[in-house]
This record gives sequence, structure tokens and C-alpha cells, in this order.
Amino acid sequence: MGRNQSVLVLGVGPEQGLGVALCKKFAEEGYQVFGCGRNQENMQALDKLTISNGSIKGIVGDVTQQADIANIFKHIDESGNDLVSVIYNAGNNNAKPFLEMDLEFFQELWDVCAKGAFLVSQEAIPRLVVGGGSLIFTGATASIRSKPPFTAFAAAKSAERSLAQGLAREFGPQGVHVAHVIVDGIIDGDKVNLRFPDFANSKGEDGKLNIDSIAENFLMLHKQKKSTWSFEIDLRPWSETW
Repeated sequence: MGRNQSVLVLGVGPEQGLGVALCKKFAEEGYQVFGCGRNQENMQALDKLTISNGSIKGIVGDVTQQADIANIFKHIDESGNDLVSVIYNAGNNNAKPFLEMDLEFFQELWDVCAKGAFLVSQEAIPRLVVGGGSLIFTGATASIRSKPPFTAFAAAKSAERSLAQGLAREFGPQGVHVAHVIVDGIIDGDKVNLRFPDFANSKGEDGKLNIDSIAENFLMLHKQKKSTWSFEIDLRPWSETW
């Protein structure tokens, strides 16, 4: 499985992050994986990863820029492989009390979560309709619940979820499996472990979402039979309050 087939993962950051884990997981299945992120150093590191199967290629690009998105898909087209999955993992969770945020703060969150998802989907859907495949979005607790000081982030993530739901209903009958994964809790990666080590440690054993286990669920969604497609799944640690 995966031979001569490509997968695109957008929103790839440092090695101990979900984006890289997704790239590795799909490469292990034999897919030719393209990972996209804004940081050139991260993309160079992605190229150097040692993997036992498939391949991983990093592409520098900004999901909020239409020209960058067109260039990313051009790379995939030129690879000669059939695109079978696009994973929109881009996000920028920032918090601020409502009366302290300005339009730029609100707009930046919306650009990455909603605008970027729209631009990517417009390029992905026509390619996926041809042979079938999956389009999967990484959601968050904020996708379905708005709570201060994450009001702006929730507005952006709920817009992304609504986009995904509309695409699922429109293009599911055409063979494209559109899915949304709500990540409800703290991801056990560099973002929290390096920036907030005491908070990370306070979660205890299995109190954070294991990155590899999250990636396994994305692969599961991609491989689901048409007779049992899921639009949405939620993932959270056993100890998470919800």
C-alpha cells in the first residue's frame, strides 16, 4: 500500500510535533510524503529523517499565501505520484482577553485556520476527486467550544470545522473522505514540554496525547472503508475533563 501514491501534510514544525509524526506514519505505510511548513530549517531537517519505508520531502511554504499553495501542489503534480491524502495540520493557538486583542491578532488566527484551510481545499479537492482519497483536518477543543481567553482561536477553528463539514457533505458522494479530528488536550511534544515543563509534568502518566497515537488515528481515517466513513473523531487523554 502506498506505492506510487503521495500524501501531503501541511503545518509541519519541529521533529517532536504532530506534523512530523504524521509524515513518518504515512511514510512507514510506503507513501511518498510531502511535508510543508514555513520554517526552512524544519523542512531541511525533515529531508534528513531516517525512515525505513516510503519517503519524506520537505517543502517551504505559507498556507495563508495562495501562490505558495499553488507551488506546493505543483511539486506534488511533478512527482508523478497519485495524490491520495491531504492533511491540514496548520494552526496557531494564541490566547488573549477579548478587549486586549486587536484586528491583526484576530486576523492572523483566522488566516491560518480558516483562510489556509480554504486555499488548500480548493487545490486538494479537484485532485482527490479524480481517484478518491482523504482530506483530513486537525481540529481542537476550540473547534466546538469557545472559552476565554481563546475566543479568537475558537472563532477560527470553528470556521475550519464548518468548512470541513460542508466539504464532507458535498464531496463525500464523489469519493473524497473528508474528516475532522478534534484534539482535546495537551499534545506530548516540544511545544508544551519545552515552553511549560512544570505544567507538562503535572499531567502525569498518559495525561498528554501521545503524538504517535494521534498519527495512528489519522492513518486509520484515511484507510476507512467507504461503508463506515467517520466525519469526526475526538481524541483525549483518559484523565482529561470534558
